[in-house]
Amino acid sequence: MALLGHDHVNIVVTDMERSIRFYAALFGLGVVMDRPLQGEWFERVTGLTGARARCVILAAPDGACRIELLEFADAPPAQAAVASTPGLRHLALRVDDLDACLAALAGQFGQRVEPIEVPQDIVRGGKRMCYIRDPDGAMVEVCQYGLEQPEFR
Repeated sequence: MALLGHDHVNIVVTDMERSIRFYAALFGLGVVMDRPLQGEWFERVTGLTGARARCVILAAPDGACRIELLEFADAPPAQAAVASTPGLRHLALRVDDLDACLAALAGQFGQRVEPIEVPQDIVRGGKRMCYIRDPDGAMVEVCQYGLEQPEFR
C-alpha cells in the first residue's frame, strides 16, 4: 500500500453561502461540486439516522487543494475544539501573499490578525503565519514561506 497524496479537508459549517464567500475571497477557491447528500449510505457514513446535508467542494485553480464544506439540515453544529485538545485542530493553507490575504480578511470579514515570523532555526528560508477563524470558528493557519521549498530543522 502506498499513500498517493492528500485528498481533501472536511469542515462542517452552519451557513454555506457565508463559508463559500470566506474561502473563495481569501484563498481563491472555486466551487467544483455542490449537491445534497442523503440516503442510507450517508446515514451509514455519518452514523446519523436521517442525515441530510449540502456538500460543496471548493478547489484551487490547479486542483492541488480541496476543501469539502458540509452543512447539515438538522444536526446542531459542534463547537470548535480548543487548540490544545488532542485530535485535528486546524487546517493550514499556504498563500503567496499573506499581507493581501490578511487585508482581505480585515476588509471583508472584520477580522484583524497580525502575522508572526517563525524563527529561522525552525524553518530555514523563513515562514510568516497566523491563525484565523472561519465563520463557524474553525481554526485556519494561513502561512507564507520565504523559499519555494522550505527546509524544516
